[in-house]
Amino acid sequence: MANLVITAASIVTPDDLNRFQFGMRFGRLDSVCQLGLAAVEALGIDFASQPRDQVGICVATDNGSLSTDVEYWRRRNEPGGASPSLFVYTLPSMVIGEIAIRHGLTGPTLCLMGGSDGLLTEAADMLRRDEATACICVYCDVVSALAAETIHLPATARACAVYLQRGVQGLHVLAANDRDIIPLCAKLCT
Repeated sequence: MANLVITAASIVTPDDLNRFQFGMRFGRLDSVCQLGLAAVEALGIDFASQPRDQVGICVATDNGSLSTDVEYWRRRNEPGGASPSLFVYTLPSMVIGEIAIRHGLTGPTLCLMGGSDGLLTEAADMLRRDEATACICVYCDVVSALAAETIHLPATARACAVYLQRGVQGLHVLAANDRDIIPLCAKLCT
């Protein structure tokens, strides 16, 4: 079997969001989806030239949709209540749907909660089982100021992504000890 290689990597923060052209729909997305989409855009992959039903999406997050959940909960008693359009973003896996919609991807998907250390392993297994020929791996974590105040964690917002596929050439051949996408992206994006 061919090696699994990372052919693109990215890291984005909220400061990077204005670099990308997403259209009017982007403004209604929550921060997790905005950062996740930006991380995928920063990969620079031409999805039109690939079999879209064979591109998987694996996402991992520490805090899921917590910031959106807190915002939704706080707005529930305001006049008119919380926005129904905000409600859909109270699902931690919503970033997968937004990536799939934007790029027309219909391959397998997986959302992991509780950290980034199993993301690459799961994506690699997806490729080794021939469920997909390539996989977008995204780690996205957001704790808004409002959520940070509520749960007593520091505010944070960042996303990183890699494009994993079979091959012999790329930025990095995936090794058995490559489990955590965060340090790997930091190494590949410097």
